[in-house]
Amino acid sequence: MSNANNIAKLVYENVMNTNLREIELVGLEMEHASGVRAIAAEAAMRERGGREHFDADGLYEAVDGLVGHDRLFESYNDPSNPNFEDGSLELGQGCPFGSLDAYLDLRELFGEEWLSLTMMEYAKRLAEGELRGAGEAQVAELVSRAREEYAKARAADFECSLASNRKRAA
Repeated sequence: MSNANNIAKLVYENVMNTNLREIELVGLEMEHASGVRAIAAEAAMRERGGREHFDADGLYEAVDGLVGHDRLFESYNDPSNPNFEDGSLELGQGCPFGSLDAYLDLRELFGEEWLSLTMMEYAKRLAEGELRGAGEAQVAELVSRAREEYAKARAADFECSLASNRKRAA
């Protein structure tokens, strides 16, 4: 039994180590940015599925449809991101396909609860400061904050489209 437990621990560690870059990417976004893109991706995948339905291009379109272009490009240094400032968190340059692929990979690894489980692994392995070694409650609070930001982004996007429709109707 002890040997089986050791093997299971080794397999688990190998799988986590193989996915550290993806875990770090999502963790940094959730810890230091709004996390809206990750929540939008989670919502899209919950509704339609993960890699069996989406590739990064399809998830790009789904997230853009949910939260708009500005939130899709958050923390990416690209001309499409009018809000990017030098010195702010930069997860990558160009389109956010690195993050979108990470979401898809981590959902495939962890299943429906990929975001919470990713954040637990991030807190355990990679986070610095207060989040390092954080428990489930602190991680849940971080995900909850991102869900609130997502709700605000969706409401703002709705208000913009409503105003646009009113202009067209007038």
